[in-house]
Amino acid sequence: MNEALNTEAGADAPNMPREGESLSPVVAAILGTAVAAAAKRGGSGDVARGLIAGLRILRATVEEEAGYTMAAAVDNAIRTRLLADNLSQLRVTGQKPEAVPLPVPGPGATAAAAIFESAAESCLTVNAHAEDNGPLEHAVFAFTAQLLQQLGGAPDWRSLAGELRRPLVAIPDGEDMEVTLH
Repeated sequence: MNEALNTEAGADAPNMPREGESLSPVVAAILGTAVAAAAKRGGSGDVARGLIAGLRILRATVEEEAGYTMAAAVDNAIRTRLLADNLSQLRVTGQKPEAVPLPVPGPGATAAAAIFESAAESCLTVNAHAEDNGPLEHAVFAFTAQLLQQLGGAPDWRSLAGELRRPLVAIPDGEDMEVTLH
């Protein structure tokens, strides 16, 4: 794991964050690169589907590692961001915003999902080297903000919440397997 953060003694320039320094710029760079790569392979609907896949990885990992209560905290953070976006639009326009429907997966959705799942896993790796869960919190916020931007507004929470759960399917040998592709 020293490839992610150089912690070896005697290294010329260890890249451990100094006290008070944040790993959030790393998370932002990971997400920015993923958005650019996914946009080259599909439209904004495909990018949105990829962002949902990335959020699904973040949420599922939190649930697997920290339990249902922490996964509910991730859900609350996403739902709060959707509410804040809706309230902002209400303040600006004076009208209740309509929920934006989630796009149907297009031809670039599978590639976008793979890109954002990898980005989410990279953010989780960054978080593993942090003193707290700041990078994870930033990743959830940034993925959600980018999703709102790609959709041009906030989706219905129930629709999005259903997409954030990884369904389990039975495979021929009887084991359960997580499904992450659309």
